[in-house]
Amino acid sequence: MARSADERILALLADGQVWTGPALAAQAGVSLRTVRRAVATLRESGVAIDTDVGRGGGMRLGARSALPRLRLSHREALGLLFALAVAESLGLPLLGSGIAGLRTRLSATFAPPERAEVHRLRRRILIGQPASEAVRRSWHEPEAAQTRRLQEAFIASRVLRFRYQARDQRVSWRCVEPQYLLLNHPAWYLLALDRDAAEGRTFRLDGIAQLQVQDEGFAPVPPERLAPDVGGWFRPL
Repeated sequence: MARSADERILALLADGQVWTGPALAAQAGVSLRTVRRAVATLRESGVAIDTDVGRGGGMRLGARSALPRLRLSHREALGLLFALAVAESLGLPLLGSGIAGLRTRLSATFAPPERAEVHRLRRRILIGQPASEAVRRSWHEPEAAQTRRLQEAFIASRVLRFRYQARDQRVSWRCVEPQYLLLNHPAWYLLALDRDAAEGRTFRLDGIAQLQVQDEGFAPVPPERLAPDVGGWFRPL
């Protein structure tokens, strides 16, 4: 879900620097007329925008202005859920029990139907203990493009086809239903229903390449159907 021009302009004004109208238009990718209309709309909604008059003047968010309620797309919410999963798996003492509150506040940014969808996504992200030293040494971050496509398929419940290189270096092509994501920090795994084997398989994300999202959906299944002992090692986010 792309942000509106008003939201993009508000985000730029909130960074603390002074913006001219043309600079805002260029940075937000809109016309100067759109900037003027957005500023007027924001002021009408109660957002204080200070204006510096004179040569070289510009605009910025007022020091006492309160920002409107945060609105997130499913992809942005999922990204935050991933971050929370990492923080929780590490047991960071500075966050402590605040993670549960952050999850609740994150859910509250959505309307009830969307909130239910985010809750379903949360139940499909399973957290385990930190990875072993051997896994940490061998783990490398997947390519950003691969991760983006996998996220899209995960959110939309779409079948995936990809090339997989296992730890023993064997390479194969797989067609799977991406049912769950597992975290043993820093390593992420995909717990999937393998269409060819007709059973559950676990794939380390850094072994996945040439990922293709298929135009075919799938129905959710309990994680125990894919890996009977998963509940003993992982818990939902």
